[in-house]
Amino acid sequence: MGNLKNSLPDGVHYLVEFFGCDKEQLDSVPFWEGLLTDALSNADVNMINSHFYQFTPHGVTGYLLLSASHISVHTWPEYEYAACDVFSCGDEAETGKIVAHVKSRLTHQTDRYKRLNRGYRVTNL
Repeated sequence: MGNLKNSLPDGVHYLVEFFGCDKEQLDSVPFWEGLLTDALSNADVNMINSHFYQFTPHGVTGYLLLSASHISVHTWPEYEYAACDVFSCGDEAETGKIVAHVKSRLTHQTDRYKRLNRGYRVTNL
């Protein structure tokens, strides 16, 4: 197939990691449901479905299925760590606002992220 490259990105995908997080926030399904749902309040996307799961003895995993893609989270309170994906084929600025909202509300010491252009239109190089 050769080398492929997006000819025009159809979406943006953020892979975000949080370190030194508040253990109580990491281990709270209500916290994550509220945080991720609130992150959509200023975005032009609709939530289609959601599901969150509380692990024993600790940890949360969950997602919001969006009209424009998804947001997911996986937490490890014992390591004060969370991984969050935000993927949207909506407006790039709105996707960035969702990420910024999560970063501003989760108590953490540091974070890092990768931003990927995603799309279905490709060209051979």
